[in-house]
Amino acid sequence: MFVVICRYITSRQLRWVEFNRPRLAGVALFIDDDLAAIVSGSDGSWGYKFRLLRLGIKPLYHLRKVLDAVWVSTPELAQRLPSSNQVPLVMPPFPVPFPQQNDHGRNQADSQQMLKLVYHATGIHHREHDFLRPIIARALDEHPTLRFEVIADGKIGAHWSAMNIAEGRLMVRDSLPWPEYLSYTAQSGADIALAPLLESRTNSSRSDTKRIDIARMKAAAIFSRSPVFDRCATEGELHVDNTAEDWLSAIRLLVTDPARREIARKATAASVVKMATVASPDFPLT
Repeated sequence: MFVVICRYITSRQLRWVEFNRPRLAGVALFIDDDLAAIVSGSDGSWGYKFRLLRLGIKPLYHLRKVLDAVWVSTPELAQRLPSSNQVPLVMPPFPVPFPQQNDHGRNQADSQQMLKLVYHATGIHHREHDFLRPIIARALDEHPTLRFEVIADGKIGAHWSAMNIAEGRLMVRDSLPWPEYLSYTAQSGADIALAPLLESRTNSSRSDTKRIDIARMKAAAIFSRSPVFDRCATEGELHVDNTAEDWLSAIRLLVTDPARREIARKATAASVVKMATVASPDFPLT
């Protein structure tokens, strides 16, 4: 058995790995975020930071003694990990083809009634949530045929719910377990999806996996202009500076121009294909 630890490990699991290490084919740790930057930064709740400390950072001292490999999602993250016997190997995102793929967006009849604009992000992105709220308020006021869906929990969700938005035009949904989120996004879809990424130490080492979620929803995307999203950018995508006016203008463009929306949708679908061509499905063991 080759054991792969993804981000976290409990004390009980760590004891199991240590006890069985002589009988294992190998042990690898995969990390896709700068956990130390999250803990020391302003993003994320104290509860989330405590979880990172307990399950992601504290076990590292003992894990180093049993690891054969450390895998990370980006070159930036590889440079930040503390020096150890294991040189981090980069394993960039490798999206698989979506089931029953086609080259069409959401059902046209639905789109003619109301356009669905979405922002799906965890609480670790609370600065992005704060950035978007006044932009969304203006966009909904400007475009009566637009409705907005956000995934947000706790205080962040409460801030969205407290906005003075007409009933039926703002939907605040709780986070879903990963299998349920996959199913929901594939079935519900969206017309326009937002992917803001504000400048921070944590964000600079992220990968561009948000593209995969957006392509699964068959949505046109608006990305922050960032090295993260430059990696697999394709012609036709919308990349904008992090100013309210730039984001509002980009939303306005996609809402009012169906042809431009379709170009952006196909461009992000193509970018996911591009992601697969610059990555590998194989585990980087050497």
